[in-house]
Amino acid sequence: LFRSNPKSGGKQGERVLRKFQYLLNPRQVYNLLKGGPAAGLNFFRDVPEFRILVCGGDGTVGWILDAIDKANLPSTPAVAVLPLGTGNDLARCLRWGGGYDGENLKKFLKEIETSPTLMIDRWNIEVVPENPSEEGDPVPYEIINNYFSIGVDASIAHRFHVMREEYPEKFNSRMKNKLWYFELATSESIFATCKKLKEYVTIECCGKTLDLSGLSLEGIAAVNIPSMHGGSNLWGETKKSLSGVAGYSMGQNQPEAITDPEILKNCVQELSDKRLEVARSE
Repeated sequence: LFRSNPKSGGKQGERVLRKFQYLLNPRQVYNLLKGGPAAGLNFFRDVPEFRILVCGGDGTVGWILDAIDKANLPSTPAVAVLPLGTGNDLARCLRWGGGYDGENLKKFLKEIETSPTLMIDRWNIEVVPENPSEEGDPVPYEIINNYFSIGVDASIAHRFHVMREEYPEKFNSRMKNKLWYFELATSESIFATCKKLKEYVTIECCGKTLDLSGLSLEGIAAVNIPSMHGGSNLWGETKKSLSGVAGYSMGQNQPEAITDPEILKNCVQELSDKRLEVARSE
C-alpha cells in the first residue's frame, strides 16, 4: 500500500505518485491530498501482513501513524519511508536515507519486501495551559514520534511552516527548503529571541527537578530518535548500551531517570528503549 504526499520535498511527491501508478495496481497507490489516509487503510484492512510505504517527510509519516492508530486494524502494518521531505530524520534512523534523489523505484520496492521490521517507541504528550482562557496555536498531534522541542528550534520550525503555508511557490525544492531553514536559523542566532528561556521553564524528569542554573539555555528537546534538524545528533555518538555500562543493571531496579553524567555519556540512544532523552541547545 503506497501513500504519497504530492506537496512533500518541494512537490517531488507528484512525480513519485505518477511513477508508482505506472508500476503498480492503481488500487495500491493513494494520493494523501485526496481524502487522506483512511480510504486506503479501510480497503486493505483485511489483507494479512500488508506493508505501507509512505512517500513524504516526517510530518507525512506522523500523519499515517496517527491514522493507523485510529483505524482499529486487526494487526498493525509495518511502515517504510521513501524520504521526500526536507529533514527526513525518521527515515535516516530507519536507514531509508536522507532524501530520495531519483533512484530506481523497482529496487526500492524489493528492499521493502525483504527488509526486517524494527520496533519504535511512540509517546503521548499532554499540553495543559495554565490559563485555559488564553488563545494559542492548537497542538497538531498528541503523539511524539521524533522529538518534542521548546525554544529556538521550535521557533524556527514554526516560522518555516507559516511561510510555506502562505507562500508555497517559494518552497518547491528540497534545496530551497534547506536554504530557508538556514536563513531563519541565521536570523534567530542574531536576535536570540529565546535566550531567556530558562527564566520561564522548569524541567522535571520522573519526579526529579533538573538544575538549570549556570546553563546557557535557548532550547529544550525531548528526543526519541538519534536525529534532528536533518541529520544532527544532539545526544552525540555513543559506544555502549545501558546494559554495558559498569554498575548499571537493565533489570527491575533500573532508575526511571538517569542524570549521572558518567553514565549518560556512555548511554546509547535507541529507538525502542522506552526512554526519552532530554537535551538542550544553546
